[in-house]
Amino acid sequence: MLSGRDYVRTRLPRHVAGLIAFSLMGTVAEAGLLHFRGAFQNPVMYTPVTIPPLAAISIGAAALAPRATAVAGPLLKATAVLGIAGPMFHAYGIHRNMGGWKNWSQMILQGPPLPAPPAFLGIAAAGLGILPLLENPHK
Repeated sequence: MLSGRDYVRTRLPRHVAGLIAFSLMGTVAEAGLLHFRGAFQNPVMYTPVTIPPLAAISIGAAALAPRATAVAGPLLKATAVLGIAGPMFHAYGIHRNMGGWKNWSQMILQGPPLPAPPAFLGIAAAGLGILPLLENPHK
């Protein structure tokens, strides 16, 4: 029987990693659907549907085998960078729409959503925070 402290030390990080992988895949599904609607006009639009799924798979694997944290770390960092760079690309997308920023009150609603990409940053930061606990569960 595991004590509460042992559960937090050994199993809880694995459960959180699974939740992070699931959350990343949900965010990827949303980005994929909306980028498909945008017809992938810019090749950079493929990055949120390629890098984060790999990060989700890697952190899911890290929950099962601590050796996979070596792969998960760089992929989660790349996902976090997408969460920072994404709003800049979305701001550029709003600029390209008819009326652009001069018609900002309508373009914020119609154009690419500015607050959507930081979801990748938040989930990736949570994943990066849990990685040390996955590497050394007995510390």
